[in-house]
Amino acid sequence: MALTLFVAAVASEFGSLIMVLVIPSLVGAVFQYRRTGLLLGPAAVTGLRVEGGQLYVGLGSGQTHVVLVESESRLGAHFAILKLRHSGTTSYTYPVVLVAVTPRFRNIPSDAFRRFRVWLRLGPTSGSKASGRQTQEIH
Repeated sequence: MALTLFVAAVASEFGSLIMVLVIPSLVGAVFQYRRTGLLLGPAAVTGLRVEGGQLYVGLGSGQTHVVLVESESRLGAHFAILKLRHSGTTSYTYPVVLVAVTPRFRNIPSDAFRRFRVWLRLGPTSGSKASGRQTQEIH
């Protein structure tokens, strides 16, 4: 309640300044959602694959890139918010949100999410067989 009153007071005092700041932010958010959130753009992450101890992203353009999981990523029991960095650069990142709460509210199968979470926590060498390469598809 107090926060609402504070925001209302600031908005009435600095209404035009807030509008100048809010409108570009909303336009940027809508653009980003349409580009990557709907999985329609060429840079949208449409799949993840763990192979040979490395993580690959599949993009909407059909390309596949090796990525590294940044330290800003967060991992929970039923969700993962990942910041994946293209391994060839220091600046290009892919945001990925994985959710596996219930059978109706998820974007990844529960078993695949569990295996991926274990791989993220224990590192790339865990679970890989010494005799060959192990591949895990995550969609």
